Amino acid sequence: MLLAVDIGNSSISVGLFDSDTAESGRPALRMKAKLASDTRKSADEYRMLLRGLLTDAGFSTSDVTVAVLGSVVPTLTHTLRESVERLCPPAPGGTPVTVRVVGEGMRSGIGLMVDDPAQLGADIVANAAAAVWLYGAPVIVLDFGTANVMTAVDTRKSMIGVSIAPGLRTSLDGLRREAARMPYIELKAPSSSLGRSTEAAARAGVVLGSVCMTDGMVGRVLAEYGLPESTPLVATGGLAHMVAPALARKAQIEPDLTLYGLFRMYALTAAKEAKAEKK
Repeated sequence: MLLAVDIGNSSISVGLFDSDTAESGRPALRMKAKLASDTRKSADEYRMLLRGLLTDAGFSTSDVTVAVLGSVVPTLTHTLRESVERLCPPAPGGTPVTVRVVGEGMRSGIGLMVDDPAQLGADIVANAAAAVWLYGAPVIVLDFGTANVMTAVDTRKSMIGVSIAPGLRTSLDGLRREAARMPYIELKAPSSSLGRSTEAAARAGVVLGSVCMTDGMVGRVLAEYGLPESTPLVATGGLAHMVAPALARKAQIEPDLTLYGLFRMYALTAAKEAKAEKK
């Protein structure tokens, strides 16, 4: 089975896939969980947490045959790689579990038409790879998390650009820091576009403001890059459920898009290497 680990700024998503899924099919995600991103934790601490997650889901470390990591937190990349390698040690005389890290020569199935591909977050590449795999091209990915990230892929399966804006919680936290009398506000969908209390007004502005910004940006990108109106929108991220249903265009919500993208990238890379070995 394939263990996928997506290391983000606030959380680490973990998924366990059947690794023998046919090329044309969506892989079976047998287990998924989240951990807090904490740069103070050691590789051994994360190893124990990962072991516990697998055990609670009815799996064993021996079920993991390959692993792939995507990270936007450089200080945690090595820690998690080491923890996975320790989590799945080889049997005596056996072959160690292969651990891949996005950015180390891995294939994505898409072209990266950006100035410096090395600056792209692993999650952005993985999301685009998964969206093209599952929905075809062109496609627009909307990631609602710490930041609101929009990524567009054209008909040639080339990533043509990305936009990044503050996420909902980031915007709300910014208001609280800068406005002395702003109370703590629970982030949830507003009941209307205008509020009659500070809490309701902030929710309306932050949540529906993100909705309107996303609608406007999608429209601009479609027009500027000549993408068809039928271009699929694929939404992911922890707050996609709050924004996507209110968008003017229908968006397909894929909460595990990044994990699927990591699976896809590993599969493409392994297939390329297997083909090269046969030559």
